[in-house]
Amino acid sequence: MSTHPARDAVRRSMNAHRLGRKREALALAEAAHRMVIEIPGGLAKDGAVSAWFGYLLGVVGGKLAGGLEICRLAAAECFWEPRVYEYLARLEIEAGSRRRAVDALERGLAVSPADSELLALRRSLGIRRSPPVAFLDRNHPVNRWLGAFIARLNGSGAAALIEGAGRKR
Repeated sequence: MSTHPARDAVRRSMNAHRLGRKREALALAEAAHRMVIEIPGGLAKDGAVSAWFGYLLGVVGGKLAGGLEICRLAAAECFWEPRVYEYLARLEIEAGSRRRAVDALERGLAVSPADSELLALRRSLGIRRSPPVAFLDRNHPVNRWLGAFIARLNGSGAAALIEGAGRKR
């Protein structure tokens, strides 16, 4: 069984990226993406190739919107491929959308629950606490103020005083 030339280009792109040759990595990823689209017969759809290109387009090429569009399309077309969700999540983080990154990781983990890269990235994002006043929206001014206040107290160790203040002695 022969390998599609796009896969070789992606391997070379990833190696160049790892070695810090970012522009070369982007050029190779773009070539691989074009091969997937233009070479008949080989790979009808390879979401990981497209998502890798989208990720590099956003991070290296500075075109976040274009990269996100490519990654989201790859996730819609190749929903079974965990790498697609990894690259989409990483690019969502770059774009400042933690919520969308978490959503992408959750979809990826639904497909591949034991994927080490997805699990590590999910752990690195942490888990948000519930808002202090649960029936109000997380962005409500009361929740924002109380959240900031509690965070300051937690930093100074005073939270234990407040938690203990409501208990009968």
